[in-house]
Amino acid sequence: MHDTEDLLRQIAEREDELQQRVAQARAEAARRVEEAQREAERIGAQSREQVRQLEASAASEAARDAEDLSREIIVRAEADAAALRRRADERGAQVVSLVVCELLGDAS
Repeated sequence: MHDTEDLLRQIAEREDELQQRVAQARAEAARRVEEAQREAERIGAQSREQVRQLEASAASEAARDAEDLSREIIVRAEADAAALRRRADERGAQVVSLVVCELLGDAS
């Protein structure tokens, strides 16, 4: 009977050891889950910041491109306006010359 008591005691001790190991494994698993959640939150925040920076950069680049395009359009429009003024001045001089000729031709 002494052997049976020893065997039961050993089984009980082994069961206690196993329960402790299970408890430690659960605690370690919970710690790792929390750590993974914190890491996921950190990565998510970092990703959101990178997206925000990329959006800001893209918006700035788009604004610069729009300004460059606006300047190009203004330069072309000013050149076109200058060319039109020159042609108008030339035609105005031609009209004046034609009117003078017509008036002088009629006066003679």
